[in-house]
Amino acid sequence: MPPFAIADILIVEDSLLHSQLAASLCLELGASEVREARDGQAGLERMRERLPELLLLDLEMPRLDGVQVLQHMARDNLRVPVIVTSGKDYMLISAVEQMGRELGLPILGGLKKPLRKQDLVDLLRRRWGHDALSAQAEDLCSDTEIRLALDSGQIIPYYQPKVTLDNGRLKGAEMLARWNHPDKGIIPPSRFIPVMEACGWVTELTLLMLEQGLKQWQEWARHGIRIPLSVNLSALSLKGDTLVPEIEARLRASRVPARYTIFEITETAVADNLAEAIGIAARLRLSGFGLSIDDFGTGFATLQQLTRFPFTELKIDQSLVTSVCEKPHLEVILNSIIELAQRMQLSTVAEGIETVADLEFMGMRGCSMGQGYHIARPMDAPRFGDWVKQHLAAIQPAQPR
Repeated sequence: MPPFAIADILIVEDSLLHSQLAASLCLELGASEVREARDGQAGLERMRERLPELLLLDLEMPRLDGVQVLQHMARDNLRVPVIVTSGKDYMLISAVEQMGRELGLPILGGLKKPLRKQDLVDLLRRRWGHDALSAQAEDLCSDTEIRLALDSGQIIPYYQPKVTLDNGRLKGAEMLARWNHPDKGIIPPSRFIPVMEACGWVTELTLLMLEQGLKQWQEWARHGIRIPLSVNLSALSLKGDTLVPEIEARLRASRVPARYTIFEITETAVADNLAEAIGIAARLRLSGFGLSIDDFGTGFATLQQLTRFPFTELKIDQSLVTSVCEKPHLEVILNSIIELAQRMQLSTVAEGIETVADLEFMGMRGCSMGQGYHIARPMDAPRFGDWVKQHLAAIQPAQPR
């Protein structure tokens, strides 16, 4: 059975030799149909005729180059998973990948030509079928449905463990919002978080996650499990005078020590309402909470944010973690990030650990913790409790006495 049952792949490549090689690899990997286009304009026409399930896009082409094709795709809402290919250096390929993501396109990654089967397999295995990717093609839920879900307690936390990379000790868990729909099952956050942001409900969501997390922490503590729980905090919540008192009130009611709660703020989101945002962050730290800078390495104001906000933890973005083994220039950036965090006495967490190679590589570079599918997928509370018991039993021999 082929590893990837992809029905329709479009290769946009001006070199006949490279196009034939790519087509041969795709057929080996299970593609039912492979179409080809010799330039960017022809590629766009093929997509308008019928959207493929996967696009392999070269960067250097006549008429329209790969950069222009991505810009047209975004403008015309041609949302196709894309693999960028080029004979140019990895820095250029990475820059185009980032541009495509900023345009809102589902960019799977980039590969250097000539394509190799194992590289293509590794990239598809990492990306194809991920929840975040498959959800991009789905419609957003209506605000009426989401309001009902909030009011009726259908939004629940899933828990993804964070472990040390040297010996696998459990160090915490991130709470990720999921919608437990009575008829449709679990709905991913990509279908409801944007609507909540537009409607001004994200602070309510944060407080709801916090309440459920604190209650769950009490339950786990009775069974000897005491770990920090991380709660996502939107930049849209970093304003006004009510957020910190509401958080503190919930903490007092639960009697959970503040050090067991970490608030994660995305790196690119903390620039608006700067004075208010810094004030809220400082008050949270004064109350004893941890503060994590999330998705580090994806924005342009990285160093400024680290100097402005009193962070205790730095989470290295998944796009950097999963690409560094394949793109040597990113290793320099990664080493600098980890060294910077160590000098600032910040804990480091690698997001998106998906393979043994990811785990070992990040550990060798000095990153202290990791989370990702290789360690464990996000789980509801009962399954997380079971996972913790199994995990502790598995690593017990390695624990120092």
